[in-house]
Amino acid sequence: MLVIYTDMTNYCDSLRQIGAAREEVPGRRGYPGYMYTDLAMMYERAGMVKGKSGSITQFPILTMPGDDITHPIPDLSGYITEGQVVISRELHQKGIYPPINVLPSLSRLMNAGIGEGKTREDHKSVSDQLYAAYAQGKELRGLVAIVGEDALNERDLQMLKFADIFEDKFLRQGRDEERTIEETLDLSWELLTNVNTKYLVRLDQKWIDKYHPTEKKV
Repeated sequence: MLVIYTDMTNYCDSLRQIGAAREEVPGRRGYPGYMYTDLAMMYERAGMVKGKSGSITQFPILTMPGDDITHPIPDLSGYITEGQVVISRELHQKGIYPPINVLPSLSRLMNAGIGEGKTREDHKSVSDQLYAAYAQGKELRGLVAIVGEDALNERDLQMLKFADIFEDKFLRQGRDEERTIEETLDLSWELLTNVNTKYLVRLDQKWIDKYHPTEKKV
């Protein structure tokens, strides 16, 4: 069973207005102090259905006021849910679909559901390396805006280029595109060929030898 809460931001704003009308003592940014408990009671209804096979999966959807992920609504929701998918206004403006910002997005169940015997043995290492390289590339964009690309060294230039390639080739997907886990991991290794292997510090040499398109040992 799938349950979708269409906009929890409106719900939380209503709680704040009701709390103000009742002259209750406000919590963070004027929201009721019991808002966390209220949200938890709703979200934690997910689980097994007694006497039936299957489970309940909930997708609470919310907007972040001012694009602030530390705002009480997304912040408290993030403490309760098992993961979060953050949609990026910047990526949307670039025409990248789906515009998912992978850096603040997370899954608390990921580590228990990937790896040898579940997906592929290199999954966790490749995921960590992609995350690290993309984070460094995005950080360098801000530096380039100040000092220019000429001030960057070889490593930084490669990471900067990788961030653009990652958004264009990995994040961007056609509306009808469906990638398997194997295809996604192979694509990840292909993108990592744009970075010198000496800078791929999150990857064990054994994975580079086995899966890197230009470094694999037959």
